Amino acid sequence: MLEDLPSYEYYIPSECYVSAYQESFSKTPSSNISSSIDILLPNGLVICLKHDKFKTLADVRHELRKNYGISWSFHFLSITHTFTNETGDLLLDEQQSFDTLGLVYPFVRVSDKGELPTPLCKWLSSVDQVDIESLIQFTEQLVEWRDTTTPQEILHAPPSISHTILSNIDSFLVYIERPKKSYPCVPSTTCLQLIENILVDQNKSSLIYSNASTLPVLKFSHRNEFLLFTEPYPLLQYSYIQECLQKNVQINLELIYIQLPKKSKKIGQKHSCHEPAIFRSLDHPSTLANSNKENHSRDQLLPHQSPSTLFKFTFRLRPSANAKQTIFQLHSGIYYSRRCLFSFDPISWNNTYTEEITKATTLPIANLLPGTLLCLALTSKQSEIFFLNVSLFRSNGFLLNGLHEFTFNSIKLQQNIANNKHVYPDAFIGSSNNESTTDNYEIKLKFDFESYRFYSNEELGEKLLKINIPTPTVVTTAKQQQHHQESCDDVANGEALNYLLGVLNDETQYMVREPSWLSDCSLAPIDALPCVLHSLLGEIHRAILSNNTSSTIIYEKLFSIYKIINSWPPVSFEMCFFLLDGTLSDAHIRSYAVSQLEHLPNHLFLFYMPQILQAALQFEHFIDTPLIRLILKRSLCHRAIGQRLFWTLKDIKTRNGRVMFEVYKTYCGLTIANDLQTQVTITLKLNTINQRIRSTNVKDANGMRQELLKRLDELDKNAWRCVSPLDPGCFLGTLLIDECQVYDSFMRPFKLVWENALNPKYERFELIYKIGDDLRQDVLTLQIFRLFDSIWKKNSLDQVNEDVSQLQNLHMTFYDVMCTSETTGFIRIVPNAYTILNIYHRFNTTTTIKRNVVYDWLAQQNNTSQKTILNKITRRGTGSASNDGTETSVPDNILSKFRKSCAAYCTAGFIIGLGDRHPSNIMLTPDGRLFHVDFGHILGDYVKFGNIFPRETTSIVLVEPFLYVINNRKSNDTTEYRDFIQICLQTFRLLREHATSIFGLLYLIIYARLPLLNNVTHLNYLRQALFLTGEKPYESKSAVQAYKRKIESAQNDTRRFLDWIAHAFVHKPQR
Repeated sequence: MLEDLPSYEYYIPSECYVSAYQESFSKTPSSNISSSIDILLPNGLVICLKHDKFKTLADVRHELRKNYGISWSFHFLSITHTFTNETGDLLLDEQQSFDTLGLVYPFVRVSDKGELPTPLCKWLSSVDQVDIESLIQFTEQLVEWRDTTTPQEILHAPPSISHTILSNIDSFLVYIERPKKSYPCVPSTTCLQLIENILVDQNKSSLIYSNASTLPVLKFSHRNEFLLFTEPYPLLQYSYIQECLQKNVQINLELIYIQLPKKSKKIGQKHSCHEPAIFRSLDHPSTLANSNKENHSRDQLLPHQSPSTLFKFTFRLRPSANAKQTIFQLHSGIYYSRRCLFSFDPISWNNTYTEEITKATTLPIANLLPGTLLCLALTSKQSEIFFLNVSLFRSNGFLLNGLHEFTFNSIKLQQNIANNKHVYPDAFIGSSNNESTTDNYEIKLKFDFESYRFYSNEELGEKLLKINIPTPTVVTTAKQQQHHQESCDDVANGEALNYLLGVLNDETQYMVREPSWLSDCSLAPIDALPCVLHSLLGEIHRAILSNNTSSTIIYEKLFSIYKIINSWPPVSFEMCFFLLDGTLSDAHIRSYAVSQLEHLPNHLFLFYMPQILQAALQFEHFIDTPLIRLILKRSLCHRAIGQRLFWTLKDIKTRNGRVMFEVYKTYCGLTIANDLQTQVTITLKLNTINQRIRSTNVKDANGMRQELLKRLDELDKNAWRCVSPLDPGCFLGTLLIDECQVYDSFMRPFKLVWENALNPKYERFELIYKIGDDLRQDVLTLQIFRLFDSIWKKNSLDQVNEDVSQLQNLHMTFYDVMCTSETTGFIRIVPNAYTILNIYHRFNTTTTIKRNVVYDWLAQQNNTSQKTILNKITRRGTGSASNDGTETSVPDNILSKFRKSCAAYCTAGFIIGLGDRHPSNIMLTPDGRLFHVDFGHILGDYVKFGNIFPRETTSIVLVEPFLYVINNRKSNDTTEYRDFIQICLQTFRLLREHATSIFGLLYLIIYARLPLLNNVTHLNYLRQALFLTGEKPYESKSAVQAYKRKIESAQNDTRRFLDWIAHAFVHKPQR
């Protein structure tokens, strides 16, 4: 069947696929109606029909029956769907006109060369066209390698791996549905070991069908996840197994045999496909046209050019028909690693005519280094702001020359992008839309230079061999190891962070002295690499600004940076993010950071994805770089990473973001593309329903719920079935409409309840869909909390001589959040968890806060004979914990979980500066796990009465009902209380020792422009919370004691007490 298809191997479905396309690509505008239609039949044959004869798919069906004898029952499918039938299949409306069907280029397109009919990203500038070709070539090689090495089942259903291993588990049972037997496992048991044990039993009992083309794998019975037999992950690191053990439910697995991938059938392929490398070889740079010997002449090297050859350029602005006014100010400057090399005087531009202007500088072109930007900005009195950042070098190392067209990018005022002399070197690079429209401001740039170039990799290698500088021996000798251990806390976290933040911020308040070890790399901490590089780049910047400095000196300093990078030991993953911002634009520095990130396993890559994507969106000078290749490689080979990429980039308007989004959509595969399209359709439906509910006059909770149920019931029940946006391993089945509701808040978020399609009788998925809130801050806070938890668990295992064994499991509770846009997103509800306010209402304490309420509720929930429904209101005097007058107590294991989780969130909340901590934002589970939700106020942004009087002054929540549980109904200064304080202090000490990791995780997110994190100064709170401010930061012991005083003062927080009473009274339940 596959042999009938030319050149490519395709997945042959049971339906017919239709594709409308242009036979040739033309730059001239053309009609949306395509000239021909391809039909891929279930037998693998492709029929090409002329478009002229047909107006609808019904006409195509008639033609297939009449002239080709095709009369069996079939459906037409495409990437773009307009109808959902009763079985959940996505279909095309056969009566709809071709003009409105929106047929796109699906993956069933067949051509003689086996390639896409039209180039991707047609909107790119001419400078980027060569890069998109090489990126597509890499992607096609990647997809071919993936499809020939990874089974489709595992590709479409990878497992979810936890950041940490579940501790305190000695042994557990795993039930295999075939042969219906439980197998004992220990913490070190891996998937491969379990498969071997099962196969031994099967061989003893019966002959199981298998052959050389099949492979035995394990799959979760109630999740669409296959376990990875090729990875050494212990079973306890799989998220679903952790979830089952915490819920005390059976772990069900299936042993199935999957088909091994077939070898590629691409015509002309003589050898097996190899994994494509993310790093390109630039040993022999080439120009856009051809690569003759002239282009490689050493005479064209930039350092060999005369100092009298100065940089200049000519530009011409095209008028825009839809401009709000006619007079604009054009600002421009040349920047290297965010440092200004030359600033041009602003000029006025009249939007009604075109004028050609030449700009000259005093910079010799010999002093220009790769990573240099030409920054332009248009401003007006109407607050219209447009910017454009152009890299002065091509990706192959050649200086930009000739004539090029670009389009300005608009800036929204709410984006809060910092400007530098009215230009925006921190904003993204390139044009996000280079198509000519009446709304765009276009500029033509002309560079009258020959084809000058930077050194090739081969030439750089020769240069570096001749450079003799002290080789960094960071923490290699015993003496240095001792020095590192003693100084890691105070030097690395104090001096290094103060110096680094001072360099990254332009304000004078951050001017700090250089660390003592900065002049001697051999004494520098490992994570001080960004400090060392910034110091050397500062010297290069000063040398360029000095007109008397020879280019030879500048390049020697640059080569010394390369020498240090090549010999520097691997830094932590979090510190790599300091090497990927706009202040370090050199490609070799960025490649070093990417080479470290390349070693990330998939589950950690998914964890660090917000920072990795931000670096690629904002600061990659080209569209085909190692970082962008790494992102595409992980996304196309791991479904969860790809789904996160899709939702993150769906509304992104940067050049790099649009390129990655289009490439991923094109090559992710038909199955994944259909699932993502279904998710998009469901979010659009929910947005429409929310708007209709908010437009009604219904205000009460019951009325809004009835309106929601009515709207949901209007649609087909199968229209809500999809892969979960939060976890591709979860299939959302039937929507349980009667259990859905609208929350009583201004934006009317929905609570939606689905059946688990793989376990409909026993499991449900409860999600919140919020509209109107920016959930990116919640995503970041939960990511920081997960980092805290991993630091505590890792150090509790590594530091066996210290009293940190209690930190192996602090019972922190995490939940998933997925932003579907800047104002919408899904939140997974933690099952069987209740807010502190719900618990107060259970005991009818709306005007007073009784200290025994939380304790009595825990006692009640853990006494099976006395459990009651939480949501049921109990009148005053009827809410006691015992029905027979006897006093009940909370089990010790429940008290231990409460004590540890409360300590963890006290420290985590204090470090991150959580605000708005009222009883509706703190939740508790019956097994004693306390956790916080709703992170709209962080970094010390405390809520105020009328924006004047603070309602809270600390992020540590230690109200009297919590202390009553911690002390087990005793007075303070008990053994339990001292254990609680010890956990708080140990968790704080460990976080302070890993401060560089925390700052590294937060730093790049500054450029995502979150409401409370969009400037380096916003990290001030974090430095103060860790007591790392000043030229001489606190020593570790002093910092821990200072934190202890913070805890003690939080216990007598009168403002917190009054705020909680007021909140409970305002939100008292309706009678």
